Amino acid sequence: PRSSRRVCGVFDEVEEPDDTGDDPVAARVPRPRRPGMLLAVGAVTLIGALILGGAALLRHDDGPATPRLSWGELLIADRLTGSIARVTVDGTVNAATVLPSFSGIDELSAGEGLIAVRSGVDLFIDPFDTEPQRIAVPAGFATRLIPSADRATILIGSEGDDLTVIGATAEIAAGTSVRSLAQLTAEFTPRYPLPDIRVDPLGHRLAIPDATNFQTVVLDLAAETVTYFPDLPLALREDLVVTAQRVGDRMELGMFASSGERLRTVPTEVIVGGAIPPGASRFVFVTRSGQVWSARPSKGDAERIGTAAISTQITSVRPGLDGRRLVVNADDAVVVVDSDGNTIVRRDTPGATSEGVSMPNRCVTIRLGSSIELIDLDDGDLIASATDVDITGRSLDGCLVAALGPTGAVLIGEGGISPVDGSVVALAPDSTAVVVNSSGRLRLIDYDQGLGDAVDLDVSGDLAEFIPS
Repeated sequence: PRSSRRVCGVFDEVEEPDDTGDDPVAARVPRPRRPGMLLAVGAVTLIGALILGGAALLRHDDGPATPRLSWGELLIADRLTGSIARVTVDGTVNAATVLPSFSGIDELSAGEGLIAVRSGVDLFIDPFDTEPQRIAVPAGFATRLIPSADRATILIGSEGDDLTVIGATAEIAAGTSVRSLAQLTAEFTPRYPLPDIRVDPLGHRLAIPDATNFQTVVLDLAAETVTYFPDLPLALREDLVVTAQRVGDRMELGMFASSGERLRTVPTEVIVGGAIPPGASRFVFVTRSGQVWSARPSKGDAERIGTAAISTQITSVRPGLDGRRLVVNADDAVVVVDSDGNTIVRRDTPGATSEGVSMPNRCVTIRLGSSIELIDLDDGDLIASATDVDITGRSLDGCLVAALGPTGAVLIGEGGISPVDGSVVALAPDSTAVVVNSSGRLRLIDYDQGLGDAVDLDVSGDLAEFIPS
């Protein structure tokens, strides 16, 4: 089992520092632990999420975070043969099939109640059905999986065209609906940029920028209804939708109820990025000057609550830890602030950058020249550091990283830096397990119990995804 120590370098262990400082809450809140056995992943993941949420509440971070998705099966595919299999955690093949026609398998998408396989210009939905749905993917279009605890959704779109929405609706609870957003909006020249779509933490609603009409379309995925808001989207959560319009070197921040009712217009500096923290009726954001602000529908002006204290140009602001942290990137620094404006992490190095930050992340990877650091977003602790490695993959929560070093593949996480016999094919969303290809043999490794605890998978392939349960 993993110790509570943090690891730096290659195998040099150091005692975990006490960074609680003057925060009495941080001193008494235990760190959430990961599950110890693969078969108990679902139950213990839920317990860990509740512990993490309780700590957030005590830290005045506006309520518990959205529980993380657990997983129970694997989706394995072979790029060249088109074979696909569902495999249990003990290595048993539950279902197997071969795509009816294909030009190689390019991508797997596995969400709660929805599995898709992309092969060239075709996307096969529910490939284990006797007659899977086949949907065309136009050239230059991409797919995007929207996770949800009850039913996932897949989007097909581009930088500026119509959007295809694939998933269940209230009327089609047991099957899969495929619809065009332009059919719902009656827009003749749709321009819905896929990368800029905001998703509520439960995966139930999308705030979609309408570049044709400079407005926001909020789509309720289950009810298949749309609500319109002025300006372009910044965030949505529960009953709050936030949009903004830039006018010169200023912005007008619009705060709305989910019904479309305007609650408040707040003038601000130019916003780089922000988030709505869990359970909060407020929007926390960072401006171009590096100031941290909080805007509420009940107040006419935003309140400055902190500063990132960055003198160079801010290049991005990304939410993590379910919206309770903002990761600020500048030309010479990376700063992590919490929803009260406090600085949690700071790294001042020319060229420093955070890699792959997203809302579900509990950890963030910061690159500092030739080295990387894996940081806990909750308390800012250093989990592990490594030099001369290239990142090849990371878990959904960001706390387990696969990389290539001078001597081969390694895993970087709470266990330090662990050499891998073979290549890493997939990482569990909650950092509890990995799929490794060792000389053509696929193995499921329980990361929490050490790399020696593995299950041989009775299937071949070179692509894998963990299926939520």
